[in-house]
Amino acid sequence: MEQTRQKILSVARLGTNGRLTIPAEYRRALALSEDASVLLVQVGDSLVITPCNDDFNTVAQRLEARMHEAGRDPDDLIAAASEARVEIAREE
Repeated sequence: MEQTRQKILSVARLGTNGRLTIPAEYRRALALSEDASVLLVQVGDSLVITPCNDDFNTVAQRLEARMHEAGRDPDDLIAAASEARVEIAREE
């Protein structure tokens, strides 16, 4: 199976008033227009930027509702993800 080569790393600098420019290649790949909304999520010492649209919001709300039903909250998920990253790094 041929894998699509994707650029997974790009360096950007914060500009005036903390503005961040998302490189054009990412904007095109994710169909982000000039007025698009993005979601910023701090996960440990990382910042995740993801497109924010109705589909994403629906999935996020359903996930949060299921977590609450299970007696968990989003912080539990973040902690589990951090632990998983450490375990993966240790195995590699």
